[in-house]
Amino acid sequence: MALTGNSIEEKIYNFLYGRIKNAFGVSGLMGNLYAESGLVPTNLQNSFEKKLGYTDDTYTTSVDNGDYTNFVHDSAGYGLAQWTYWSRKQGLFNFAKAAGRSIGDLEMQLDFLMKELREGYKAVLTMLKTAGSVRQASDAVLLQ
Repeated sequence: MALTGNSIEEKIYNFLYGRIKNAFGVSGLMGNLYAESGLVPTNLQNSFEKKLGYTDDTYTTSVDNGDYTNFVHDSAGYGLAQWTYWSRKQGLFNFAKAAGRSIGDLEMQLDFLMKELREGYKAVLTMLKTAGSVRQASDAVLLQ
């Protein structure tokens, strides 16, 4: 399914709204994603750029083509949700490879985020779908 929208924000919103069906929930989730990554799917945690010697783009390319092999265990936050913990980064990596996509692919990351919510964060997903305010949704993502 192709992403629809004229900006990255609109594409993310439309994708998430299509699955969550609650503007408060989508806005609360997007606020958290913005705080994590600025809504940049190739975002390498800033404090690791100098440490690892990569930019967002060179890191993404190096992981994708196999030149950099420590993606899962380097403890660097990556992507929209700044996946950091090794098991979540392994899941993201495996999901991208199974889909034949870059680890930095926006739609793949959104699909993976929804998979994580459905499988490991069901209470958060339920709150996103039923939240009566952006704050309620945002707090669920932040605290749970």
